[in-house]
Amino acid sequence: MQIPGHLAIALAQSRLPPFRSSRRRLFLLLLASLFPDIVDKTIGYVFQAMPNGRHYAHNLFSLIGLSLLVTLIGGKAAGYAWFSGYLGHLLADNIQRVPWFFPLKKYRFNKGRLAFEPAQLLREGFFLALVLLLNHLPNQR
Repeated sequence: MQIPGHLAIALAQSRLPPFRSSRRRLFLLLLASLFPDIVDKTIGYVFQAMPNGRHYAHNLFSLIGLSLLVTLIGGKAAGYAWFSGYLGHLLADNIQRVPWFFPLKKYRFNKGRLAFEPAQLLREGFFLALVLLLNHLPNQR
């Protein structure tokens, strides 16, 4: 999944009761939905320190550890928003290609390249536009 899709999932999550009416939680949800790619794509493609863009931040240990850190710093609601956005990112990525237990389990990391597929971007852009439209509808209580 690419950036528009990750943002769309986080915005869809923002309609859930724990995240409504809180800009701070929405910000954390959106940031966490992009965080694994910000870290791993930078390490893998910009610094070329790993063969592709799914390593250090695309695993359960980073999810749990960073969520605990955010909880300690910002409180339970902030930690829950971070955890939800981050988990949404990992689940939206191709589950078979996420190194869930890295670095404890060995994974074969194939050489990859950062690529934006136009058809995929179009689908995800449509999904993002749909979620934005739905987010402007009043919340049903």
